[in-house]
Amino acid sequence: MSRAWQYARAREQGPAINDSNTRSARRRARELGTVDDLDPTHELHLDGLDGGDGDDSGDDDTDGRKRPRRHWPWIVVLSLLLIIIALAAIAGIFFMQAMQVKDDLQDAKARVAKIVPLVKDGDLDGAKRVSEQVLSLTTSANKTVSSDLWNFASQVPWVGANVAAVSETTQATHILVRDAMPLALELLPLADTDNFKVAGGGINLEPFRAAQPKLPALREVFDEAKSHVDRIDLDAVHPFVRDNIQQLVDIVDDSAPMIDFAEQNLPIVLSVLGGDGPRSYALLFQNLAETRATGGNPAAGAVLTVDNGKVTMREDSPALRFVSEGPKGWHEQSLTDQGSMALFERDTWARSQNYTRTPDFTDTAHLMTGLWGATVGGTPDGIISIDPVVLSYMLSVTGPVTVAGENQKITADNAVKLLLSDTYERFGGRGELADAYFAKVSSAVFSKVMGGGWDPLKMIEQLQKAADEQRVYAWFKNEKEQAMSAELGIDGRVTSDNKTTTQTGVYLNDSSHSKLEYYLKSTITVTCSAEKKTMTTSVSLHNTIPTGNLSTYTLGARNRSWGYPRTTMFLDVVGLALPGGKLTATSPGNGDRNGWDRSAVYKGREAKSLFITVAKGETKTVSFTSSIPDDALKSPLDVRYTPTVTQTPVTVDESCATMFPAPAE
Repeated sequence: MSRAWQYARAREQGPAINDSNTRSARRRARELGTVDDLDPTHELHLDGLDGGDGDDSGDDDTDGRKRPRRHWPWIVVLSLLLIIIALAAIAGIFFMQAMQVKDDLQDAKARVAKIVPLVKDGDLDGAKRVSEQVLSLTTSANKTVSSDLWNFASQVPWVGANVAAVSETTQATHILVRDAMPLALELLPLADTDNFKVAGGGINLEPFRAAQPKLPALREVFDEAKSHVDRIDLDAVHPFVRDNIQQLVDIVDDSAPMIDFAEQNLPIVLSVLGGDGPRSYALLFQNLAETRATGGNPAAGAVLTVDNGKVTMREDSPALRFVSEGPKGWHEQSLTDQGSMALFERDTWARSQNYTRTPDFTDTAHLMTGLWGATVGGTPDGIISIDPVVLSYMLSVTGPVTVAGENQKITADNAVKLLLSDTYERFGGRGELADAYFAKVSSAVFSKVMGGGWDPLKMIEQLQKAADEQRVYAWFKNEKEQAMSAELGIDGRVTSDNKTTTQTGVYLNDSSHSKLEYYLKSTITVTCSAEKKTMTTSVSLHNTIPTGNLSTYTLGARNRSWGYPRTTMFLDVVGLALPGGKLTATSPGNGDRNGWDRSAVYKGREAKSLFITVAKGETKTVSFTSSIPDDALKSPLDVRYTPTVTQTPVTVDESCATMFPAPAE
């Protein structure tokens, strides 16, 4: 039986053929060349085998109906092609919009830079015109990034975070330009340095008073801008995008809390500056060449009266007695917690030049207030402490100072060396003359600062730098003013709990009765052991004195009688346990002189003072190890130390950084 006959027979018995038979028949028909392989809709194309005449009748089903052709693959391909073309068009539109947004923002930034010079030149109309141009540019950019296209693009994987970052940054910029710039234009003329001058010395308070009612609105604007900036995930965006938006993010992040602080504290600042009536302050100049826990020997100082911003340095008999009689006289005092006094030398409580041996500046203020009552009478409104390095920072803003009777000008570059070294070599062993010169120069610099005419923003920047280096301290009688001091981080308080920070620190007190610490360099290192649950705070001390051929007043007064070269530093190094912790070890275990180590509980914390000698060219490291209480791990770490003439690098080891939360920025 021929194959052709079999296929014809099978065709007649169509209903008996199943799918398997059909596929088999198609395969065999192809072998015979009777199926059109190019026809995907044909089942059994058996031309000439079913009694036909060779036409397309083989395409008919058994019921005579023609089977539909399958067009779906071509429809899918065509649809995909159209989608790709559409996406490409959308991408092109988005790209052009992105470039336009970039151009608008860059143009706006360039125009903003012109506004301040115009205001300084008195062209307020010109500044207003430029600000309107800037607003037009940011309005256009903001409209673009607020569209549905940008909202859709922000949801696209991989690129969405970048689109969202640009969109949020643009909206924040527009908010600042639209709402903050008009306020800024009103405040800028007030910021002219000439507006801050007061005849005779002081600070004009009127610009501050004028700014005060505008701060709430300004804060609201920055809060709204910050709400957009806070939505940006900087870790998820491309470095190119991050680099271009980082400046605005930083400005908003930094400015919002500053404006909030200004709104809350400007009334208090005005009160401190005598806006509500005259104030009296004791100003201490801490001499870093003879180190003390919070800086240095405060043998030089001044009594200030501040009235409505005008600052005068009192030279009446009671004021001069406060300044001079402290170092020379004997004013026996005590701390409220008398047990803690055992941590320090006995003469700490009798002479004002030793009152800064206490690490807690509120103790220094308590002692100085007692001296004030015995000399000036009453209670001061505040005690303020700075050092010669702070004076040098101020001079970098004010410019040089000429001191009466002196040929050499005091500059930011020479102030520290002149006050803390050259002075003592110039006057030799006549310490009273050196101290008097130190006081005269310090007062002249301070008077220069109080004379005004400098850039207030630059001055604030330098004072912030000094505060960060733990060189500025302030105590105020008024509770709100003292709370502001604490918020600024200049209250100098030794904490007794871990509610806001976990505080550690190492403090230094000169014990050689010298000015050797002009040559002291120190570094602080903090390490932790999670296994032992301990923290070790270490200070490395390096004596850089170049020669022993220095004045008697510079070299150690006690050294010879104790059998040491006069170039050797004697330091009482004070360390405390963490609040709620235990002081478990020190290194070395004992100091270098029998009977001179001391222990006490200070501010509720175990404390120890080790007598350490550091010879010329020598480096020594002293460490204090404390147990870590459970609640200490809930607060960020705060490291305090004694500032020196040079910078004090502080290193917190990764072993601690992983245990404690990061400090708030």
